[in-house]
Amino acid sequence: MAIERTWPLWLLSLLTHTLLLLTATSQSQSINGDDLSALLSFKFLIRNDPKNILSSWDAVSNATNKSAPVFCQWKAVSCNDHRHPGRVTTLNLSDAGLVGTISPQLGNLTLLRVLDLSANSLDGDIPTSLGGCSKLHAMNLSNNHLSGNIPADLGQLSKLEVFDVGHNNLTGDIPRSLSNLTTLVRFIIERNFIHGQDLSWMGNLTSLTHFVLEGNSFTGNIPESFGKMANLIYFSVQNNQLEGHVPLPIFNLSSIRFLDLGFNRLSGSLPRDVGIKLPRINRFNTLNNHFEGIIPPTFSNASALEVLLLRANKYHGLIPREIGIHGNLKVLMIGDNVLQASQSSDWEFLTSLTNCSSLITLDVGQNSLAGAMPINIANLSKELSWIDLSGNQIIGTIPADLWKLKLTSLNLSYNLFTGTLPSDIGRLAILKSVYVNHNRIDGKIPQSLGNITQLIYLSLSNNFLDGSIPISLGNFTKLEVMDLSCNTLIGQIPQEILTIPSLTRRLNLSNNALIGSIPTQIEHLNNLAKMDFSMNKLSGGIPQAIGSCVQLSSLNLRGNLFLGQIPESLNNLRSLEILDLSNNNLEGHIPEFLANFTLLTNLNLSFNKLSGPVPNTGIFRNATVVSLSGNKMLCGGPTYLQFPSCSSGDSVQRLHVLIFCILGALIFSVCCITAYCFIKTRMKTNAIDNENLFLNDMNERISYAELQAATESFSPANLVGSGSFGNVYTGNLIIDQNLVPVAIKVLNLEQRGASRSFLTECDALRRIRHRKLVKVITVCSGLDQNGDEFKALVLEFICNGSLDEWLHANTTTISTSSRRLNLMKRFSIALDVAEALEYLHHHIVPSIVHCDIKPSNILLDDDLVAHVTDFGLAKIMNAEPCTKSSSFVIKGTIGYVAPEYGSGSPVSMEGDIYSYGVLLLEMFTGRRPTDNFTDGTTCLVDYVKSAYPTNLLEILDVSATYNGNTEDIIEIVICPIFRLGLACCKESPRERMKMDDVVKELNAIKKGFSANAYA
Repeated sequence: MAIERTWPLWLLSLLTHTLLLLTATSQSQSINGDDLSALLSFKFLIRNDPKNILSSWDAVSNATNKSAPVFCQWKAVSCNDHRHPGRVTTLNLSDAGLVGTISPQLGNLTLLRVLDLSANSLDGDIPTSLGGCSKLHAMNLSNNHLSGNIPADLGQLSKLEVFDVGHNNLTGDIPRSLSNLTTLVRFIIERNFIHGQDLSWMGNLTSLTHFVLEGNSFTGNIPESFGKMANLIYFSVQNNQLEGHVPLPIFNLSSIRFLDLGFNRLSGSLPRDVGIKLPRINRFNTLNNHFEGIIPPTFSNASALEVLLLRANKYHGLIPREIGIHGNLKVLMIGDNVLQASQSSDWEFLTSLTNCSSLITLDVGQNSLAGAMPINIANLSKELSWIDLSGNQIIGTIPADLWKLKLTSLNLSYNLFTGTLPSDIGRLAILKSVYVNHNRIDGKIPQSLGNITQLIYLSLSNNFLDGSIPISLGNFTKLEVMDLSCNTLIGQIPQEILTIPSLTRRLNLSNNALIGSIPTQIEHLNNLAKMDFSMNKLSGGIPQAIGSCVQLSSLNLRGNLFLGQIPESLNNLRSLEILDLSNNNLEGHIPEFLANFTLLTNLNLSFNKLSGPVPNTGIFRNATVVSLSGNKMLCGGPTYLQFPSCSSGDSVQRLHVLIFCILGALIFSVCCITAYCFIKTRMKTNAIDNENLFLNDMNERISYAELQAATESFSPANLVGSGSFGNVYTGNLIIDQNLVPVAIKVLNLEQRGASRSFLTECDALRRIRHRKLVKVITVCSGLDQNGDEFKALVLEFICNGSLDEWLHANTTTISTSSRRLNLMKRFSIALDVAEALEYLHHHIVPSIVHCDIKPSNILLDDDLVAHVTDFGLAKIMNAEPCTKSSSFVIKGTIGYVAPEYGSGSPVSMEGDIYSYGVLLLEMFTGRRPTDNFTDGTTCLVDYVKSAYPTNLLEILDVSATYNGNTEDIIEIVICPIFRLGLACCKESPRERMKMDDVVKELNAIKKGFSANAYA
């Protein structure tokens, strides 16, 4: 009989607990082993560990030890779970410099709560296995090189609060499974290539505080459900392709601190009562949408508003006057919109901004704000450091007490500011950038400007500044850009500004009236990238010292008076991309080394006196790079240049020929001077002698009867024009056995001054020979059929009428004439007239002043080439000085007469230049100088000044059609033309350009005009 044994209850309980403990220990060791293998697998796939952070991970001997695994002591690894002390809860390797891929075995870290691998160089895909880390609260993989899609399995991470994979190379759609992450607080996928259309499911993420989709390719609308994200603090969807309206509830989220809608296609308008609370943040993004609407006119709920970023949208209407009413604004950026101000009350928003004592940034630039500001900017916050008012139509003077502010940036460019630069501007000691370009500032550059030693950018271009460049500008120690171009500065280039060591980006002194040579101190600018001294009156040789500027990528010296040869030291400038030495007086050979400048995209040596063979290698074989026109003594070179072949004669023989030519030229000059002196001493003072001299010069004179027959007895049907001293008829005369159409100017001798006009015109016409001046064929001086005195000039017939008929169609029967004068044709006519005046002023002795330049005295031929006519008021300039008279008659036509003639000043070439300037403005505005101007101006010159330089398209004649990009047209043609016209119409005669400089300027514009094929 078997003995029955009974186990005590206490023993059974002990055995059970022991068995459970052994089972738990075994499982813990197994799981710890999985964490260890996951970490080692991660390390194995890391190719580079520059900071040796993973070096501690080599200690694995006790990794599976009972309750304290060694890996919990490794750098970047934490085991903080009290219930599971041997499990990994945090892996933080942010900014460790790691290179490699993410191991899929990290998904075995099932108790992981924080995974931060941001700011490394990890590549490959995001492992799908990470969806198994069910305890994850934060996953940050941003700022790496990860690619592929976002795994849908990540939607299983139900406790995830932070999801940041921004700044990678991820693609595809956002998985809808992420809508399950109802605890998500931060959702950031910015700067990837992820796309999608339907974002409505994202509205389920109601716990979000940070939502960032910027820098992707999302399309469609922003869902209305986004307005339910009651905890939202940071919202950014900038730089996508979103469209439609912005849900209004988003603007009423009381928690929102940052709202970025930039770079999209959003439309609609903002609500009238917006309660956006934007506490201070440290991140400023520029917005660039097609977001249309108005800025809310009331900010009653936005009492905490500190930062408002609405830049680069299409907001329109007025800036709300209450915008700064609560006084908490620190940053206001609403520039680059279509905001308006047309009367003083529209500027009242500035009054409310005076309440904002902590305002540091004010940007209202690139809008349509017009008129004068109602308050002084200096009344704003003393903390204000950044002001941008550029690209508006603000008038008035620059406030003189700006120095009260702590400005670091001041941008007033592209406005209508007048007056002078404040003399106290030098007290802005910490200013780093000054942009006052494209205004109407005149006067001198203040010496105090040189006191701003922290200045980095200085742009004063396109104003009316005069005087010399202050030497105090040499005090700058950090300046990188200096642009003083397009003013009327005179004097020499101060050597002090050529020794600024920080001047590395750009030095632009072009389009002024600077004289003298380039100082040798130019060698100190050995880090400068761009240098432009073009369109001045600089002379002497190009200094060898310029070869020390070895970092130059652009060197422009065109349109000066430089002599001598191209210096050999330019061989050092191998970084050049643009080299323009055109329109100077350079001579000698083209240096061979230029052929090896492989980076050059524009080499312009045209219109000099260069001679000898043209290199036939390197860049000279590229027709798109090289320009050598206007150098008549060049030979050889590539065939596209069409220069004659170079002769192979003996060099000694060529030297003899050169010497012979020089001696011949000297002898000829002496003879001409002697003859001129002889003629001048024998010249009779009687005006009738001038007539006889002219008549004797004619090969054949014509009778009254012949003119009567040619004009059908001076029939009204043949009358083509009338002037103050007579009428002009058309007719046909037999000349050299050919029937030739002519214009016959018959003097009305009963008109006072007509005889003198005839004699003056005879004396002037006998001296001139130029294809842009109307040619005289013969004269008639005798008696008519009634025995009365008769005088007439027979001129070549110019078939297309006067420029006046073409510009002002209502004065002619040809209603479509003005429509055919496009921008290019007007420009060509302007150049024709300038060349004719240049000939009269500078290429005949003595010079002739026309005295009556106007459209009706300019005739157009079949090819619309202009010919200047009517020399009845011309003045032949004598060597003797002119003196004022107490009684005088103003020569010229009202509207075109130089202002100094009204005060009795003598006739001068500067008077012609003024008339030409008015003509130029009339040609391109289509407005006569005697028109009534409704903008408050009293004359054509002031009318153009009021629009220069920002509103030129508004005053451009609508008939002056053109092709091409509007911005290019304004920069290349329209702005330079109007600037030239205003320069010719300066109040002071000595400040006006000379006609030879006008022609140079027009040729330079023509080159840019032709290069872009505008018409």
